Amino acid sequence: MIKNTILAYSNHTKKIYLHTKNVFKPQFFAKLAESKSEIKQAQKLRYQVFFSDRNKKKVFNISNFRKDSDKYDNYCDHIIVNYKQSKFSKNKVIGTYRLLKQHVAEQKIGFYSAEEYNLGKLIYSNQYTNMLELSRSCISEKFRNKNVLQLMWREIYNYINTNKIDAMFGTASFLETDINKINEQLLFLQQNYKMPENIEVKALKNFRAKIDYSKDVKLSFKLIKSLPTLIKGYIKLNAYIGDGAVVDHKFKTTDVFVFLPVNRINKEYVSKII
Repeated sequence: MIKNTILAYSNHTKKIYLHTKNVFKPQFFAKLAESKSEIKQAQKLRYQVFFSDRNKKKVFNISNFRKDSDKYDNYCDHIIVNYKQSKFSKNKVIGTYRLLKQHVAEQKIGFYSAEEYNLGKLIYSNQYTNMLELSRSCISEKFRNKNVLQLMWREIYNYINTNKIDAMFGTASFLETDINKINEQLLFLQQNYKMPENIEVKALKNFRAKIDYSKDVKLSFKLIKSLPTLIKGYIKLNAYIGDGAVVDHKFKTTDVFVFLPVNRINKEYVSKII
């Protein structure tokens, strides 16, 4: 009897149900980096985007050194976008944005933008007392589309609401150092989105690119389309542009200052990305 029972059990096959829905579907999600390891992944992505992808060569041969980092990183929060090819794949950081709160900058390190722009009028006006500086935004070339950018902006929007931020600012870049090639775009931004004079941020004299802003520029679809995606996004959100542009030879870009008060944000546009 016992023998028969054992044989019967050994011949019994259990049915296993595997739910495969979304198991092999690529996944994207944005969040704040929670560890040094995640911040390091963001720094490696920055290096890849800012240097390797554009120069097609490595600055360092030792893999541990292939990351973009500076003195501001330790005082910032870092938004990262993780990508998983499937449920069983490892996370890969394919997007990042760096956030620096005003009170942290003023107590600890200063603002990154102050290396290129005079922020005096804006800061000492006391019109905005809880600002947020945005910097080091980048997305892996393979995933460079509006959906990934929207994921980061959604996380930023949650961040500014949680921390009661009253304005955001930072620099946005053209991937070009020849001012003549982007002259019309820079003129268009200056002539249509300039910051109010009482809080106006200006490029530092030693770094300010020489541009004749008196020249008229005609608005066209081609001109708008040629603007970098990030700058177009800021404009749609109702951002202002600071006075002057700066050529950054290290990153091989031309930077413009972007300023966006929270109470000025275009709610209609936000509703499309949040």
